[in-house]
Order: sequence, then structure tokens, then C-alpha cells
Amino acid sequence: MREKYESLSLAVLRELAKARGLKKISALKKGELIEAMLAEDEREAQENRREEHKKNPAGRKEEKKDERKTEKKQEEKRTEERKLMEEKRLDESSLDSGETANGILEVMPDGYGFIRCENYLPGENDVYVSPSQIRKFNLKTGDIITGNTRIKQQQEKFSALLYISSVNGFHPSEAAHRKAFEDLTPIFPNQRLRLETNSSGVAMRIMDLVSPVGKGQRGMIVAQPKAGKTTLLKDVARSIKRNNPEMHLIILLIDERPEEVTDIKEAIEGGNTEVI
Repeated sequence: MREKYESLSLAVLRELAKARGLKKISALKKGELIEAMLAEDEREAQENRREEHKKNPAGRKEEKKDERKTEKKQEEKRTEERKLMEEKRLDESSLDSGETANGILEVMPDGYGFIRCENYLPGENDVYVSPSQIRKFNLKTGDIITGNTRIKQQQEKFSALLYISSVNGFHPSEAAHRKAFEDLTPIFPNQRLRLETNSSGVAMRIMDLVSPVGKGQRGMIVAQPKAGKTTLLKDVARSIKRNNPEMHLIILLIDERPEEVTDIKEAIEGGNTEVI
């Protein structure tokens, strides 16, 4: 019956569900609607069996025997499932390399993905993430993944992720039910970032007064060449690091000279900082 429902369109399924008296179906997805229809089928089947019992009392004993057999089979099935789960857990512990992978996920067009461990670019230390894990936890490109890797085989080019510990700092089950980024409601920045510090110059004080910034802020510095744009950016980065140490700072340098990249790396040191 499930295959029959899956072959129908969502609109047809909603019409069928409406005709059968199911409520609150407009917000259900196709998979949820199919489960509701199957549950209704099961409920109707039970009602039919009860009606047959009333009409045929002599057949109740035989029916009870069948029920006991069914319960016994279900118990055996549950025992087998528990055994398989235990074997799987032991198998996972034997495959665990003990090494933890942490990085940004890049999902490929074919459904699998890689945890990019070096500067967000493909490298030898990347970790393979299977399509089943990506589907199970609703993973997307850009997610920060933490998990243990499986013992690497000789013929394997990349290590593979055995299990996921966290997604963006949260439990993987929370990531599985999150909304798509496109469906979130955009709002104006409501958490201000103070730039003035005891050691900062007058520029940061002026920015706090004239053009305050907050988390989620977009901004642009427009000035003539050699006017001090890079110096101002370095001051902003240092102020954010000092006043908001919990923030992760990413500085992306495009078409900059190598000596300028070195200068910025030396000027902005410490944890939670990446200069790319």
C-alpha cells in the first residue's frame, strides 16, 4: 500500500485524506501524509477485525492463537534488532580510529561530501562523509562538522567519517529538523559590537559614534589609495577580538600581496581567527 501512496501526487493524497476525514493535513509533507494514511488504514483494519469477532464468536479462539503467534514473532524480531544494534555498536567501536575530524563540510553534486580541514580547500587530510549521513542529519555545505573517523584502509585515499558528534556546535538530531536558511526571517542587527578599547586609537571611538556595527552587519570602506583602509580593518579586527573573544573571526584577503597577508597575520594573532 505504501508503494501505491508514493506513486500518487501530493495533491491527490490530500484529497484522499480529506475524503477519509483526516484533519490538519494542509501543512504535512508527502512522507508525513503517507504515514498518516497508513495509520488510518491500520485503524480501519482493526475496526474490521473487531466487527468480524462480534459476528463470529467461534473464531475468536483461533484469532487469539494467531495473535499470540504474531506477538511471539514480533518479540523475536525485536530481540534480533537489539542484537544487531549491539553488534553494530561493537563494530563501530572496533572501527573507531580515535581521531577527531573538525572542519567545514562541502557537499558534492553526487550526494557525498568532504570535511575540508585546510583553509576550506581540497587537501590530503579531508574526511569523506557518506550520502546516508548527509541525508540523515540534513547536512548542508558550510556546516561545521565534528566527529570521529574510521580506521583508514590501505586502498582508501581519504579517511571516512564514522559518526557525527556535533553540527555547528549542536547535537546532530537538532540539525536534522532545522529550517532551510532561505526560509528564515531576516532581521536587523540587534547585538552591538563595541570597537573602542583602552589601547585603540581615536578611529574606533569615532566608528562607535558615527557608524556603529552589530552582529550580522554589512559594511563597506570607501577611500582613496594609501588612505589607511588596511590599517582601519586591522584595528576593527583587533577590537572585535578583544571585546568579543567568543566570536570566530575570518579575514578573507583577495588579490593582496604576500607581504600584506603576512602583515595582517602578524597583527591579528590568537585563537578563533583565520586569515585566508
